[in-house]
Amino acid sequence: MFSAINALAYTAFLAFVVVQAIRLMRLSFKTKDRTGLKTTHPELFDQNGSMTKEKLLVVRFDRPKPVLPS
Repeated sequence: MFSAINALAYTAFLAFVVVQAIRLMRLSFKTKDRTGLKTTHPELFDQNGSMTKEKLLVVRFDRPKPVLPS
């Protein structure tokens, strides 16, 4: 009797966890941003709160090509 209740409780808990995981994944595909709003880095604003007109320094790091052992 105890093993049947234990198996039923385990199955119910597992179903609950799977349903919650599916809900969470569905929500993560819908939203592009965690806030749902368009966000801008504060460094891009000047003292007046407007976007800066200055040219920005952009640094891009390329992946190094893998070196195969010889």
